[in-house]
Amino acid sequence: MNSYPVSNDLPVAVFGGSGATGKALLARIAQHGCAARVLARKAGSVNVAAGRVEVIEGALAKQGDVLATLQGCHAAICVFGPRAPYVDVFCEQATANIVTAMQQLGIRRLVCQTGGMIGDYRANRTLLFQWMADAFRRHSPQIADDRTGQERAVMQSGLDWTIVKPPRLTDGAAQGEWRAGTDVRIGMLSSISRADLADFLLAETFQPRHIGQAVFVRGGSSRFI
Repeated sequence: MNSYPVSNDLPVAVFGGSGATGKALLARIAQHGCAARVLARKAGSVNVAAGRVEVIEGALAKQGDVLATLQGCHAAICVFGPRAPYVDVFCEQATANIVTAMQQLGIRRLVCQTGGMIGDYRANRTLLFQWMADAFRRHSPQIADDRTGQERAVMQSGLDWTIVKPPRLTDGAAQGEWRAGTDVRIGMLSSISRADLADFLLAETFQPRHIGQAVFVRGGSSRFI
């Protein structure tokens, strides 16, 4: 399931490459022989030991830095998000900056990871998972609204977009299988490894199957309640 064509000609722009999921994504990009250009506040926070990775030191809030990262790329993958203690509200504006830059440069393909608790997708959640999503919104309304705004910015971009919504992420090894789609359900026990999520993100980038869709993705063997 993780076999797909890879372009060696143009790099993929990665936003969020210094986080845990971003590092897993860059590792898989290197393994597949693809080039990447990464925007990071500190160049040392990105692993460039393997593969063809170029780091642009800068900020998501600066349009010039975003443009410099996207220049010459054929697609963009967003895997950034708030980190504990979850006080940074930046995802919607950062994504809007990326969308604007892509429109200016004529780059069409955008794959954006958000999360299974974001937005109103009750049909995709078990009752217990919906309870958890509601609790998250009550506890962190600004973060929830920001992430919902991020999805809205993607959906209204006019680009060839896909929103990817995983449940709990793990650091386990890649299993090479997943379940993804607009009708996939997730629950409290659902999970996917970051390595498998990275493969799915790359598969969607190079061989799109869900353009214009917000898809839930979970490990092929994970349970849910």
